[in-house]
Amino acid sequence: MYKILIIVVLGICSFSCKNEIKKEVVSSEVSVKKYPEIEALQWLVGDWSNTETERKSYERWKQKNDSTLTSFSYTMVANDTVFAERLILQQNPKGVFLTVQVPDQNEAEAVTFQQISTPEGVFRFGNEAHDFPKYITYTNPVNDSIHAWIEGEIEGENQKIDFFFKRDN
Repeated sequence: MYKILIIVVLGICSFSCKNEIKKEVVSSEVSVKKYPEIEALQWLVGDWSNTETERKSYERWKQKNDSTLTSFSYTMVANDTVFAERLILQQNPKGVFLTVQVPDQNEAEAVTFQQISTPEGVFRFGNEAHDFPKYITYTNPVNDSIHAWIEGEIEGENQKIDFFFKRDN
């Protein structure tokens, strides 16, 4: 009987120790951020618009998964869509990439821009091989706003085009 009691006590101790180890592993895994750069861009998720001029622009960002955000953006003049694009922001082991596909540009092929090191709060993506733009930048200057711009050369002249959006309620 004494041997059985010792075996039962040792079994209970062994089982409870395994549970404590599992709890520690699970709690440490939760605190590790797998995609910190994408997490820094979470403020993009939502519906955005700029309707202050005759050109009405809209952008909708969604979270596809832990490492990816997607967007559909378009501009309208009167009732005509004059511009549309699909965007994918994705973090992988090589970095963060912004892929843009515009149906009537680049033979509808997607163009990928890689994130460039920038000051905190500025998210800049570059592709020196692309004709225009070579750079796309997103910032969140004040709560519920986006200031984005594209830059590059057009006919030998540096050009910058700004886009301002406010979050839709």
